[in-house]
Amino acid sequence: MSSLRLFRGVLLTFALLAPGCGQSGSEPSPVADWVYRPPEQVGDGWETASLEAVGIDPGPLASLMNTLRRRSNHRVHGIVIVRHGRLVLEEYFDGLTHPTFGEEPISFSRETAHCLSSVAKSFTATLLGLAIDRGFIVNERQSVFDFFPELLDLEVGLRRDITLEHLVTMTSGLEWDETSRSLRDPLNDLTAWLTLTRTTTQDPVRAVLEKPMVAAPGTLYRYGGGNTNVLGKAIQNAVGQRLDGFARDALFAPLGIESVWWWVLRDDFVYASGDITLRPRDMAKFGLMYLNGGVWDGQRVLSPEWVDASASAYTTIPVSDPHHGQSGFAGYSYGWWIKSDDYGRGVYEAAGWGGQTITVLPELDMVVIFTGGSYWEAPVLSPHQMMLRYVLPAVGQAAASSQ
Repeated sequence: MSSLRLFRGVLLTFALLAPGCGQSGSEPSPVADWVYRPPEQVGDGWETASLEAVGIDPGPLASLMNTLRRRSNHRVHGIVIVRHGRLVLEEYFDGLTHPTFGEEPISFSRETAHCLSSVAKSFTATLLGLAIDRGFIVNERQSVFDFFPELLDLEVGLRRDITLEHLVTMTSGLEWDETSRSLRDPLNDLTAWLTLTRTTTQDPVRAVLEKPMVAAPGTLYRYGGGNTNVLGKAIQNAVGQRLDGFARDALFAPLGIESVWWWVLRDDFVYASGDITLRPRDMAKFGLMYLNGGVWDGQRVLSPEWVDASASAYTTIPVSDPHHGQSGFAGYSYGWWIKSDDYGRGVYEAAGWGGQTITVLPELDMVVIFTGGSYWEAPVLSPHQMMLRYVLPAVGQAAASSQ
């Protein structure tokens, strides 16, 4: 991607442009009914199979596909389902690229890398686990200041107790607000931090860690990308390799994933909290590695202890949470969302702005991927609604009303 086009995307995201995704036309249109075909096997590490071969009823999924095909404004870009280790459903739609990439019209396909927004947080959390597995970091309870000796002047009061675990669980106690204001608002903490990082020489880590403390570390969950970006730089400092390079060597190469893009905000600073791009099939590899306890294709990639910690709630999410309360989230762990009981037991999810999800369902031995473009307006069907109304009923789960 040219720097000009990327810059254009940045302006579209952060320069107070007019709202709207540009997808219109909610009236049903006459289209042929969806016909299911098993995904094509193309030598990318996936074994494919039919829905029926893995015990999934095509009926509810046919209803979902026909609903989407008849609504041009649904903003769903891709749906991938893996069960019993095999890829059994793969569907893509037309839409617009992520705001970082200019909201350009595109026909999504199997080979299209999709921007995943905050799903990147789950990848960064995984890199923390890998850095610990490889001995670069003792454990997640190390002080954040162990990795930033130049910032020891900030190691005072409650701030001195912040650990890597507090960063990865978003319980650092630092003041941060990126949910009450639009990302187009320059006063949004994430937007302001991105502007500082890209346009000044100020230290982006100091800009986060010098914020006021609003609670003792570990006592208050507050969603904030500042935590993840400090974490990403801490991992980078620990391993002695830029974050995207460490990710390539320690995570993506073992998974057989070759096409990955990270937003490099500065030569030495990778945007760890958002906007990584991957193909949906590769998102599914990541999810299946977690489903299999850290193993991909018979080889251990990540320790089972880190997978278990990621699948267990570190903190609960209040039902009244305006940012996530309507998405079926019940808790947050090491970069993953713990799902509500509507999904069954032990379900956890990587989730990002616009409708990007990697949902891991251990009891059903299944991984479900959604990509989407509901950045500025609500979709006709959210991933949460599609899971409850169509996907879970297709594998025998009791249907639940949309929340």
